[in-house]
Amino acid sequence: MRRFFSRGKESDGSPESLPHFSPSTVPQSSPVTGPARPIRLVYYDEKGKFRMDPEAVAALQLVKEPIGVVSVCGRARQGKSFILNQLLGKSSGFQVASTHRPCTKGLWLWSAPLKTTALDGTEYNLLLLDSEGIDAYDQTGTYSTQIFSLAVLLSSMFIYNQMGGIDEAALDRLSLVTQMTKHIRVKASGGRSSASELGQFSPIFIWLLRDFYLDLVEENRKITPRDYLELALRPVQGSGRDIASKNEIRDSIRALFPDRECFTLVRPLNNENDLQRLDQISLQKLRPEFRSGLDALTKFVFERTRPKQVGATIMTGPVLVGVTQSYLDALNNGAVPSITSSWQSVEEAECRKAYDSAAEFYMCGFDRRKPPEEVALREAHEEAVQKSLAVYNAAAVGVGSARKKYEELLHKFFRKAFEDYKRNAYMEADLQCSVAVQSMEKRLRAACHASDANIDKVVK
Repeated sequence: MRRFFSRGKESDGSPESLPHFSPSTVPQSSPVTGPARPIRLVYYDEKGKFRMDPEAVAALQLVKEPIGVVSVCGRARQGKSFILNQLLGKSSGFQVASTHRPCTKGLWLWSAPLKTTALDGTEYNLLLLDSEGIDAYDQTGTYSTQIFSLAVLLSSMFIYNQMGGIDEAALDRLSLVTQMTKHIRVKASGGRSSASELGQFSPIFIWLLRDFYLDLVEENRKITPRDYLELALRPVQGSGRDIASKNEIRDSIRALFPDRECFTLVRPLNNENDLQRLDQISLQKLRPEFRSGLDALTKFVFERTRPKQVGATIMTGPVLVGVTQSYLDALNNGAVPSITSSWQSVEEAECRKAYDSAAEFYMCGFDRRKPPEEVALREAHEEAVQKSLAVYNAAAVGVGSARKKYEELLHKFFRKAFEDYKRNAYMEADLQCSVAVQSMEKRLRAACHASDANIDKVVK
């Protein structure tokens, strides 16, 4: 609580320094990567292809619980990483730039998710995602849109970080929102998806205005940052190509991000040199107005973020890996990523893996020490089935057709495996009985034909 709402001292990651709606300790280490740190999720290789980093994949595969993703995007060298570090409750974590060269290439995530409980009691893992500056000098326009689109597609909450107020130049820099409809499709079939169609799958959008100095007043009354955002997104009156272009950007932002909010932060310090090393300065030395604005932003992020979900499928670590890879495959093949198709293919793949695990568990868990009798074998079978179904339900995702299909296939597998085992067990028992009878017959005949045969010896 104190870390985010009083800023009395800098957090050390201890439980008492976390917000009241996130009682768990922020993990300081990752089971895969050791001490928690930023790891690369998506990068662009020397062959011009998007790739996922194996280290990030391995870390995410271990996160089986629901995941909410908060990403920060914006122009390079404008303090995106600083905001992410504040959400972590750390003075440093994601690299903070002090030069003209951007620090972040591609998409990076914090290796250890934050175990979080929202105000409504929802428990989930919060993953923080840092994105490359969308105006880095060595990018192409298409690459910028693709990175931006990926961050939007993967996020539960998307923070657009910008210096100053919202003017035509700021809106123009966000014009790549209008390009997203060319790079993303809701369904694989059909034509281009509209911004409003994509908006059904969009994250909560926060426009974060840094070093903000304007008085928020409209018609002699004080307005909120949210009011300021809505006023900036109102259609421009007039006609002509230039006006149409301006309104297209505004329409796209409103349609793509129906759930949107705005926060403003004043300049944290007045000393220019200190701004270059912001990550080295304790929070209590920052301006009180800046700290209170940071508190409000942090509170909103932790309260409003929820696990990402499309249809019946809730994002987990393996789902995030699968969906990301599906999007990257489409981009690398020159295709347009499809949201529903990507999530459905991941649901299919995860349910198939859950089926394989449950089937293997049944085969290993069936107690073959039971005597070949119907009652004993059926009891062992039912016990193995229940445990195997628990394995399946723990690993399968969604509640849709893929999950039901593989659950039905699993029951068919159980029935066939049980009948096959019973048949083999009974055949083996029959064979053993036959061998025993034949052996008894040989011994009986030998006793009857012995030179000293008598009735007592034969009976014995």
